Amino acid sequence: MDFHVSAKSYNCYGGHTTLSPIGDFLLAGGGNFGDAITEIAVTLHFRDSGPAKKTLESLLETHNNFRSTLPKITYRRAKGKVEIDIASELMEGRDWTRSSTLSLPLFKAGVDEVINALGLLRARLKRTDDFSLEKFLDHCEAAKKRIPNSEDALQHLASGLEAAAQAKRDGMSPWEKLGIDWEDFHPKAREILDDPFFWNCADDFSPNGNDTGADLLQSYRDWHKTHKDVMPIRFLEKLAKQWGYSDINAMDDDVRCEALIALAFADIKLRAACNQQARQLALDCIGQQRAQALAAGNWPHREERLNALNQIEAKLKQMDNAMVHLTR
Repeated sequence: MDFHVSAKSYNCYGGHTTLSPIGDFLLAGGGNFGDAITEIAVTLHFRDSGPAKKTLESLLETHNNFRSTLPKITYRRAKGKVEIDIASELMEGRDWTRSSTLSLPLFKAGVDEVINALGLLRARLKRTDDFSLEKFLDHCEAAKKRIPNSEDALQHLASGLEAAAQAKRDGMSPWEKLGIDWEDFHPKAREILDDPFFWNCADDFSPNGNDTGADLLQSYRDWHKTHKDVMPIRFLEKLAKQWGYSDINAMDDDVRCEALIALAFADIKLRAACNQQARQLALDCIGQQRAQALAAGNWPHREERLNALNQIEAKLKQMDNAMVHLTR
């Protein structure tokens, strides 16, 4: 079983130095609790009292409105996946800063909060589900006794957990490392985007790997469910306003280019084709990004960036014969 713990503020989402190791920590030494659950993902939604950064006011409102509806638990029985979202009281989102060191008090409080969240499983699992929930919860409670007494010891523990996770990843193929549920995308999308690079959510140079591209893909996937015959640019017009811009052209140049490239590939991933307008706008943005990279002569990632842009451009040009023509 995999156990992921993520954090979310109104303008940031992903791994947390202190809190993300909690999942592997709780699983350690637990053995097999049953086959009905293969993955648990807990997302801690931090409180955000504001004020929001300029142009991000709507994101703060959306975050707080969603947070007020929590907790929420989703059990995808056929896939064995559990998603738990809770309104975390561990910290203010504005106090979330990137750090290489772990906080022992925060780790202890996080363990308590995550274990309490796991209790929500009682309302979702059936007696017929092959999972020993109470045994699992008892194991997690007992794990509290294993929490180190010093931050140095906690750092050592986290390093060991990461080393074990890395060893597991090293045994995977590049496709397996992505951890993608392919049922979320068009059946032919993987055949078209035939390199793991196009799907890598941890690669800033991948179309949907940077923060803008990742957020857009998730939002576009939700929007596409009820707008299958609508031009993708209509989605971006709406998203731009949600992000605090008056329209697409008012977006910062870098954000607009990231969004337009991400939109073209989101379209491919969900339709197995690309809208002509979305494709051309993305190609135009690639030209702008290439010019920036060429001008950055001393940038250590210059060649990596240029190679990524070449790969993205080549794939979009291949889509010339697989374009979707939408009318509204």
